[in-house]
Amino acid sequence: MQVVAGIQRSHPGASLLFFGGNKDNQEHLALTNEIHDLGLNNMVRMMGKIEKRGVPEALNLGDVFLNTTNVDNTPVSVVEAMACGLCVVSTNVGGMPHLVRHRHNGLLVNPRSCAEMEGAVREILTDDDLASALSENGRRTAEGMDWSVILPEWDSLLLRLSHARQSSAGINGAS
Repeated sequence: MQVVAGIQRSHPGASLLFFGGNKDNQEHLALTNEIHDLGLNNMVRMMGKIEKRGVPEALNLGDVFLNTTNVDNTPVSVVEAMACGLCVVSTNVGGMPHLVRHRHNGLLVNPRSCAEMEGAVREILTDDDLASALSENGRRTAEGMDWSVILPEWDSLLLRLSHARQSSAGINGAS
């Protein structure tokens, strides 16, 4: 929420839609208290869990997608955000650098660095060329992960492995 408070100072119309979370746990209560303590009640909307079919519509409500995780591999939520044309700002953890290429299809920041996350968001909000490039390249990245692209690659890989195994078995069987 520190990021949102910082962005609000330079971009008073900015808001945050927070997706996910369980309203009945301590983490949600702590987050709600932090929103209140920072005076962000009118800027942050807690959207709760979104059904899969509603994800595109929900994501289209925003312009920038923040992935603030400290541990991750290849989150579908980031791919979905890219597919919807959102500019992605993510922590540089786990497999994220394999999905997000810094300044190409998103911006990567150090984990737990509110200042870097805020700076990245501010850069997107003030640099239309960067925002446009991140959005366009992000969509291309997501399109490259579509089943129509991935399934033939899997088929080809499995076929090659099957042929290699058969060849190997033939060689071993002749010994």
